[in-house]
Amino acid sequence: MTGRSRLLEVVPGSRALALFLRLPGEVYRDDPDYNATPRREVLASLFRPDFAGRQRAWVTDGARLVARISPTLRDGSGQPYGMIGFFEVREGEADVAAVARLFATAIAWLREAGAGEILGPMDGDTWHKHRLSVGPFADPPFLLEPYNPPSYAALWEANGFEVLERYASTRVDTLAVVAGLEGKHQAAAEAGYRLRRFDPARFREELGRIYRMSRVLFAGNFLYTEISEEAFFALYAGARSLLDPDLIWFAQAPGGEDAGFLFAFPDRFRAVAAMQGRRGPLAILRFLLHRNEAEAVNFKTLGVMPGHRRAGLASALMWQGHRIALDKGYRAANHCLFREGNPSGELDAGSARVMRHYHLYRLAAR
Repeated sequence: MTGRSRLLEVVPGSRALALFLRLPGEVYRDDPDYNATPRREVLASLFRPDFAGRQRAWVTDGARLVARISPTLRDGSGQPYGMIGFFEVREGEADVAAVARLFATAIAWLREAGAGEILGPMDGDTWHKHRLSVGPFADPPFLLEPYNPPSYAALWEANGFEVLERYASTRVDTLAVVAGLEGKHQAAAEAGYRLRRFDPARFREELGRIYRMSRVLFAGNFLYTEISEEAFFALYAGARSLLDPDLIWFAQAPGGEDAGFLFAFPDRFRAVAAMQGRRGPLAILRFLLHRNEAEAVNFKTLGVMPGHRRAGLASALMWQGHRIALDKGYRAANHCLFREGNPSGELDAGSARVMRHYHLYRLAAR
Protein backbone atom coordinates (compact mmCIF):
# COMPACT_ATOMS: atom_id res chain seq x y z
CA MET A 1 0.00 0.00 0.00
CA THR A 2 1.29 3.47 -0.80
CA GLY A 3 0.36 6.92 0.38
CA ARG A 4 -1.32 7.47 -3.00
CA SER A 5 -3.68 4.48 -2.63
CA ARG A 6 -7.14 5.41 -3.75
CA LEU A 7 -9.92 5.44 -1.15
CA LEU A 8 -13.02 3.64 -2.36
CA GLU A 9 -16.37 4.00 -0.65
CA VAL A 10 -17.98 0.70 0.25
CA VAL A 11 -21.61 0.28 -0.81
CA PRO A 12 -23.67 -2.86 -1.47
CA GLY A 13 -22.75 -4.63 -4.69
CA SER A 14 -19.66 -2.56 -5.39
CA ARG A 15 -16.13 -3.62 -6.26
CA ALA A 16 -15.10 -1.83 -3.08
CA LEU A 17 -17.26 -4.22 -1.03
CA ALA A 18 -15.46 -7.19 -2.55
CA LEU A 19 -12.11 -5.62 -1.60
CA PHE A 20 -13.43 -4.88 1.88
CA LEU A 21 -14.52 -8.50 2.45
CA ARG A 22 -11.33 -9.96 1.00
CA LEU A 23 -8.87 -7.89 3.03
CA PRO A 24 -8.86 -9.89 6.31
CA GLY A 25 -7.92 -13.01 4.38
CA GLU A 26 -4.89 -11.12 3.07
CA VAL A 27 -4.00 -9.61 6.46
CA TYR A 28 -4.07 -12.98 8.23
CA ARG A 29 -2.91 -15.24 5.39
CA ASP A 30 -1.07 -18.25 6.80
CA ASP A 31 -1.80 -17.14 10.37
CA PRO A 32 -2.83 -20.31 12.29
CA ASP A 33 -4.30 -18.22 15.12
CA TYR A 34 -6.79 -16.35 12.92
CA ASN A 35 -10.45 -17.32 13.19
CA ALA A 36 -12.31 -16.10 10.10
CA THR A 37 -15.79 -14.61 10.49
CA PRO A 38 -18.35 -16.05 8.06
CA ARG A 39 -19.12 -13.69 5.17
CA ARG A 40 -22.83 -13.50 5.92
CA GLU A 41 -22.12 -12.46 9.51
CA VAL A 42 -19.77 -9.72 8.32
CA LEU A 43 -22.38 -8.45 5.87
CA ALA A 44 -25.12 -8.52 8.52
CA SER A 45 -22.95 -6.49 10.88
CA LEU A 46 -21.75 -4.10 8.16
CA PHE A 47 -25.24 -3.27 6.90
CA ARG A 48 -27.18 -3.20 10.17
CA PRO A 49 -30.48 -1.31 9.70
CA ASP A 50 -29.91 0.83 12.81
CA PHE A 51 -26.93 2.47 11.07
CA ALA A 52 -28.66 3.15 7.75
CA GLY A 53 -27.78 6.71 6.81
CA ARG A 54 -25.45 6.95 9.80
CA GLN A 55 -22.28 5.35 8.46
CA ARG A 56 -19.60 5.49 5.78
CA ALA A 57 -17.08 2.77 4.92
CA TRP A 58 -13.85 3.00 2.94
CA VAL A 59 -11.25 0.59 1.63
CA THR A 60 -7.90 0.98 -0.14
CA ASP A 61 -5.80 -1.76 -1.68
CA GLY A 62 -4.46 -2.56 1.79
CA ALA A 63 -6.63 -1.04 4.55
CA ARG A 64 -10.25 -0.55 5.53
CA LEU A 65 -12.48 0.95 8.21
CA VAL A 66 -16.09 1.96 8.91
CA ALA A 67 -17.19 5.23 10.54
CA ARG A 68 -20.54 5.30 12.36
CA ILE A 69 -22.66 7.72 14.34
CA SER A 70 -24.26 6.12 17.38
CA PRO A 71 -28.06 6.38 17.27
CA THR A 72 -28.32 6.24 21.08
CA LEU A 73 -25.03 6.96 22.89
CA ARG A 74 -24.10 10.52 23.83
CA ASP A 75 -20.85 11.88 25.21
CA GLY A 76 -20.54 14.23 28.18
CA SER A 77 -21.48 17.26 26.10
CA GLY A 78 -24.60 15.59 24.71
CA GLN A 79 -23.21 14.97 21.23
CA PRO A 80 -23.56 11.51 19.66
CA TYR A 81 -20.52 9.31 19.87
CA GLY A 82 -18.72 8.57 16.66
CA MET A 83 -17.26 5.10 16.22
CA ILE A 84 -14.58 3.61 14.00
CA GLY A 85 -14.62 -0.14 13.49
CA PHE A 86 -13.89 -2.99 11.06
CA PHE A 87 -10.31 -1.70 10.97
CA GLU A 88 -7.76 -3.87 9.15
CA VAL A 89 -4.47 -3.12 7.42
CA ARG A 90 -2.07 -5.49 5.71
CA GLU A 91 0.86 -6.30 7.95
CA GLY A 92 4.15 -5.21 6.46
CA GLU A 93 2.47 -2.76 4.09
CA ALA A 94 1.20 -0.27 6.62
CA ASP A 95 2.25 2.94 4.92
CA VAL A 96 1.75 5.36 7.82
CA ALA A 97 0.68 8.21 5.53
CA ALA A 98 -1.96 6.09 3.79
CA VAL A 99 -3.40 4.83 7.08
CA ALA A 100 -3.40 8.39 8.40
CA ARG A 101 -5.35 9.52 5.32
CA LEU A 102 -7.91 6.78 5.91
CA PHE A 103 -8.33 7.81 9.56
CA ALA A 104 -8.46 11.49 8.60
CA THR A 105 -11.22 10.83 6.06
CA ALA A 106 -13.30 8.94 8.61
CA ILE A 107 -12.76 11.53 11.35
CA ALA A 108 -13.65 14.42 9.03
CA TRP A 109 -16.90 12.73 8.01
CA LEU A 110 -17.79 11.99 11.64
CA ARG A 111 -17.17 15.61 12.62
CA GLU A 112 -19.32 16.86 9.74
CA ALA A 113 -22.06 14.43 10.78
CA GLY A 114 -22.13 15.94 14.29
CA ALA A 115 -20.10 13.43 16.30
CA GLY A 116 -18.53 14.44 19.57
CA GLU A 117 -16.00 12.00 21.00
CA ILE A 118 -14.95 9.20 18.68
CA LEU A 119 -14.47 5.66 19.98
CA GLY A 120 -12.68 2.69 18.54
CA PRO A 121 -12.22 0.08 17.55
CA MET A 122 -15.96 -0.53 17.87
CA ASP A 123 -18.21 -2.12 15.27
CA GLY A 124 -21.32 -0.31 16.46
CA ASP A 125 -21.78 -1.13 20.16
CA THR A 126 -20.32 -3.27 22.94
CA TRP A 127 -22.54 -6.24 22.00
CA HIS A 128 -20.48 -6.58 18.82
CA LYS A 129 -16.76 -6.60 18.16
CA HIS A 130 -14.85 -3.90 20.01
CA ARG A 131 -11.48 -3.35 21.76
CA LEU A 132 -7.96 -3.85 20.45
CA SER A 133 -5.65 -6.59 21.65
CA VAL A 134 -2.38 -5.01 22.83
CA GLY A 135 -0.52 -8.10 24.09
CA PRO A 136 1.35 -9.91 25.35
CA PHE A 137 0.95 -12.22 22.38
CA ALA A 138 2.72 -15.38 23.58
CA ASP A 139 -0.51 -17.25 24.44
CA PRO A 140 -2.74 -18.40 21.59
CA PRO A 141 -6.11 -16.62 21.26
CA PHE A 142 -9.30 -18.01 22.73
CA LEU A 143 -12.76 -18.19 21.19
CA LEU A 144 -14.49 -14.79 20.75
CA GLU A 145 -11.39 -12.86 21.79
CA PRO A 146 -10.47 -9.68 19.86
CA TYR A 147 -7.61 -10.57 17.54
CA ASN A 148 -5.32 -8.29 15.57
CA PRO A 149 -1.65 -7.83 14.64
CA PRO A 150 0.56 -6.23 17.32
CA SER A 151 1.16 -3.19 15.08
CA TYR A 152 -2.43 -1.91 15.29
CA ALA A 153 -2.11 -0.14 18.66
CA ALA A 154 0.68 2.09 17.37
CA LEU A 155 -1.40 3.02 14.32
CA TRP A 156 -4.37 4.12 16.44
CA GLU A 157 -2.17 6.09 18.81
CA ALA A 158 -0.25 7.72 15.95
CA ASN A 159 -3.58 9.10 14.70
CA GLY A 160 -4.43 10.89 17.93
CA PHE A 161 -6.37 8.24 19.83
CA GLU A 162 -5.78 7.77 23.55
CA VAL A 163 -6.76 4.91 25.84
CA LEU A 164 -10.27 5.28 27.27
CA GLU A 165 -10.82 1.86 28.88
CA ARG A 166 -8.47 -1.03 29.71
CA TYR A 167 -9.46 -4.69 29.85
CA ALA A 168 -7.67 -7.95 30.52
CA SER A 169 -8.03 -11.71 30.26
CA THR A 170 -6.34 -14.11 32.67
CA ARG A 171 -5.54 -17.81 32.78
CA VAL A 172 -6.47 -19.38 36.12
CA ASP A 173 -6.12 -22.76 37.82
CA THR A 174 -9.53 -24.44 38.19
CA LEU A 175 -8.45 -26.48 41.22
CA ALA A 176 -7.23 -23.37 43.03
CA VAL A 177 -10.50 -21.54 42.37
CA VAL A 178 -12.59 -24.47 43.59
CA ALA A 179 -10.56 -24.67 46.80
CA GLY A 180 -10.47 -20.90 47.33
CA LEU A 181 -14.17 -20.16 46.79
CA GLU A 182 -15.80 -23.21 48.42
CA GLY A 183 -16.55 -21.34 51.64
CA LYS A 184 -18.40 -18.56 49.78
CA HIS A 185 -20.44 -21.18 47.92
CA GLN A 186 -21.43 -22.86 51.15
CA ALA A 187 -22.42 -19.53 52.73
CA ALA A 188 -24.70 -18.69 49.81
CA ALA A 189 -26.32 -22.13 50.01
CA GLU A 190 -26.90 -21.73 53.76
CA ALA A 191 -28.56 -18.38 53.06
CA GLY A 192 -31.12 -20.20 50.90
CA TYR A 193 -29.77 -19.48 47.41
CA ARG A 194 -29.97 -22.29 44.87
CA LEU A 195 -27.92 -22.82 41.73
CA ARG A 196 -29.67 -24.26 38.68
CA ARG A 197 -28.11 -25.62 35.50
CA PHE A 198 -29.08 -24.25 32.07
CA ASP A 199 -31.77 -26.45 30.52
CA PRO A 200 -30.91 -27.15 26.84
CA ALA A 201 -34.43 -28.46 26.21
CA ARG A 202 -35.66 -24.89 26.76
CA PHE A 203 -32.80 -23.21 24.90
CA ARG A 204 -34.61 -20.08 23.70
CA GLU A 205 -36.45 -19.61 27.00
CA GLU A 206 -33.21 -19.92 28.94
CA LEU A 207 -31.48 -17.39 26.63
CA GLY A 208 -34.42 -15.08 27.22
CA ARG A 209 -33.80 -15.35 30.95
CA ILE A 210 -30.16 -14.32 30.42
CA TYR A 211 -31.28 -11.46 28.16
CA ARG A 212 -33.73 -10.07 30.73
CA MET A 213 -31.17 -10.19 33.52
CA SER A 214 -28.50 -8.67 31.28
CA ARG A 215 -30.73 -5.66 30.58
CA VAL A 216 -30.88 -4.96 34.32
CA LEU A 217 -27.31 -5.90 35.17
CA PHE A 218 -25.56 -3.88 32.49
CA ALA A 219 -27.96 -0.98 31.89
CA GLY A 220 -25.81 1.37 33.98
CA ASN A 221 -22.54 0.35 32.39
CA PHE A 222 -20.51 2.86 30.44
CA LEU A 223 -21.40 2.68 26.70
CA TYR A 224 -24.25 0.23 27.28
CA THR A 225 -26.65 0.07 24.33
CA GLU A 226 -30.08 -1.51 24.50
CA ILE A 227 -30.79 -4.22 21.93
CA SER A 228 -33.98 -6.13 21.28
CA GLU A 229 -34.52 -9.69 22.43
CA GLU A 230 -34.54 -10.83 18.81
CA ALA A 231 -31.18 -9.14 18.20
CA PHE A 232 -29.82 -10.82 21.33
CA PHE A 233 -30.99 -14.22 20.09
CA ALA A 234 -29.36 -13.54 16.72
CA LEU A 235 -25.99 -13.05 18.45
CA TYR A 236 -26.23 -16.59 19.82
CA ALA A 237 -28.05 -18.24 16.92
CA GLY A 238 -25.00 -20.16 15.75
CA ALA A 239 -23.53 -20.82 19.18
CA ARG A 240 -25.59 -23.77 20.31
CA SER A 241 -23.02 -26.36 19.18
CA LEU A 242 -20.30 -24.47 21.06
CA LEU A 243 -22.02 -24.54 24.42
CA ASP A 244 -21.98 -27.05 27.24
CA PRO A 245 -25.12 -26.63 29.38
CA ASP A 246 -23.21 -27.96 32.39
CA LEU A 247 -21.15 -24.76 32.38
CA ILE A 248 -24.05 -22.26 32.34
CA TRP A 249 -25.73 -21.63 35.71
CA PHE A 250 -28.49 -19.53 37.21
CA ALA A 251 -28.69 -18.40 40.82
CA GLN A 252 -32.15 -18.29 42.37
CA ALA A 253 -33.02 -16.43 45.56
CA PRO A 254 -34.84 -18.11 48.47
CA GLY A 255 -38.08 -16.67 47.09
CA GLY A 256 -37.47 -18.24 43.67
CA GLU A 257 -36.64 -15.11 41.67
CA ASP A 258 -33.59 -14.93 39.46
CA ALA A 259 -30.58 -13.56 41.30
CA GLY A 260 -27.74 -13.95 38.78
CA PHE A 261 -26.10 -16.13 36.16
CA LEU A 262 -22.79 -17.48 34.91
CA PHE A 263 -22.14 -17.97 31.19
CA ALA A 264 -19.11 -20.15 30.42
CA PHE A 265 -18.26 -22.49 27.56
CA PRO A 266 -15.38 -24.74 26.41
CA ASP A 267 -12.71 -22.91 24.45
CA ARG A 268 -13.37 -24.58 21.10
CA PHE A 269 -11.23 -22.06 19.24
CA ARG A 270 -9.39 -24.66 17.16
CA ALA A 271 -12.62 -26.34 16.10
CA VAL A 272 -14.16 -23.05 14.94
CA ALA A 273 -10.93 -21.90 13.28
CA ALA A 274 -10.85 -25.19 11.33
CA MET A 275 -14.13 -24.14 9.66
CA GLN A 276 -12.25 -21.27 7.93
CA GLY A 277 -15.24 -18.95 8.12
CA ARG A 278 -17.52 -21.37 6.26
CA ARG A 279 -20.71 -23.19 7.27
CA GLY A 280 -21.00 -25.99 4.67
CA PRO A 281 -20.87 -29.77 5.27
CA LEU A 282 -17.07 -29.94 4.97
CA ALA A 283 -16.64 -27.08 7.43
CA ILE A 284 -18.99 -28.80 9.90
CA LEU A 285 -16.99 -32.02 9.55
CA ARG A 286 -13.78 -30.12 10.31
CA PHE A 287 -15.46 -28.61 13.37
CA LEU A 288 -16.55 -32.03 14.63
CA LEU A 289 -13.06 -33.47 14.13
CA HIS A 290 -11.60 -30.78 16.40
CA ARG A 291 -14.53 -30.29 18.77
CA ASN A 292 -13.00 -32.15 21.71
CA GLU A 293 -9.60 -30.44 21.57
CA ALA A 294 -10.55 -27.68 24.02
CA GLU A 295 -8.05 -27.42 26.87
CA ALA A 296 -9.72 -24.67 28.88
CA VAL A 297 -13.12 -23.18 29.71
CA ASN A 298 -13.92 -19.54 28.86
CA PHE A 299 -15.71 -17.73 31.68
CA LYS A 300 -17.34 -14.96 29.66
CA THR A 301 -20.16 -13.34 31.67
CA LEU A 302 -20.94 -13.26 35.38
CA GLY A 303 -23.67 -11.12 36.89
CA VAL A 304 -25.55 -10.77 40.17
CA MET A 305 -28.81 -8.85 40.33
CA PRO A 306 -29.20 -5.74 42.52
CA GLY A 307 -30.33 -6.67 45.99
CA HIS A 308 -28.34 -9.91 46.00
CA ARG A 309 -24.81 -8.58 45.67
CA ARG A 310 -23.64 -9.09 49.23
CA ALA A 311 -24.59 -12.74 49.49
CA GLY A 312 -21.44 -14.20 47.90
CA LEU A 313 -23.33 -15.24 44.77
CA ALA A 314 -20.59 -14.20 42.36
CA SER A 315 -18.17 -16.47 44.20
CA ALA A 316 -20.77 -19.24 44.42
CA LEU A 317 -21.46 -19.15 40.68
CA MET A 318 -17.76 -19.03 39.87
CA TRP A 319 -17.10 -21.95 42.24
CA GLN A 320 -19.82 -24.01 40.58
CA GLY A 321 -18.53 -23.34 37.09
CA HIS A 322 -14.96 -24.20 38.02
CA ARG A 323 -16.01 -27.32 39.89
CA ILE A 324 -17.84 -28.64 36.83
CA ALA A 325 -14.92 -27.68 34.60
CA LEU A 326 -12.57 -29.57 36.91
CA ASP A 327 -14.86 -32.62 36.93
CA LYS A 328 -14.75 -32.57 33.11
CA GLY A 329 -10.96 -32.61 33.11
CA TYR A 330 -10.25 -28.92 32.48
CA ARG A 331 -7.34 -27.86 34.67
CA ALA A 332 -7.30 -24.29 33.33
CA ALA A 333 -9.85 -21.58 32.61
CA ASN A 334 -9.82 -18.18 30.92
CA HIS A 335 -11.46 -15.30 32.75
CA CYS A 336 -12.32 -13.27 29.69
CA LEU A 337 -12.33 -9.60 28.82
CA PHE A 338 -13.09 -7.99 32.17
CA ARG A 339 -12.58 -4.28 32.66
CA GLU A 340 -9.49 -3.67 34.72
CA GLY A 341 -10.55 -2.72 38.25
CA ASN A 342 -13.81 -4.68 38.05
CA PRO A 343 -14.28 -6.82 41.20
CA SER A 344 -15.06 -9.87 39.01
CA GLY A 345 -11.38 -9.86 38.08
CA GLU A 346 -10.56 -10.93 41.65
CA LEU A 347 -12.49 -14.22 41.62
CA ASP A 348 -9.43 -16.28 40.83
CA ALA A 349 -8.26 -17.39 44.31
CA GLY A 350 -4.91 -15.76 43.60
CA SER A 351 -4.11 -18.14 40.74
CA ALA A 352 -4.45 -15.72 37.83
CA ARG A 353 -1.81 -15.04 35.20
CA VAL A 354 -2.49 -12.21 32.74
CA MET A 355 -2.81 -13.54 29.20
CA ARG A 356 -3.71 -10.38 27.36
CA HIS A 357 -4.52 -6.70 27.72
CA TYR A 358 -6.98 -4.76 25.52
CA HIS A 359 -7.64 -1.09 24.87
CA LEU A 360 -10.69 0.87 23.84
CA TYR A 361 -9.58 4.22 22.42
CA ARG A 362 -11.09 7.69 22.27
CA LEU A 363 -10.48 10.82 20.24
CA ALA A 364 -11.65 13.92 22.06
CA ALA A 365 -14.38 16.12 20.62
CA ARG A 366 -13.26 19.28 18.87
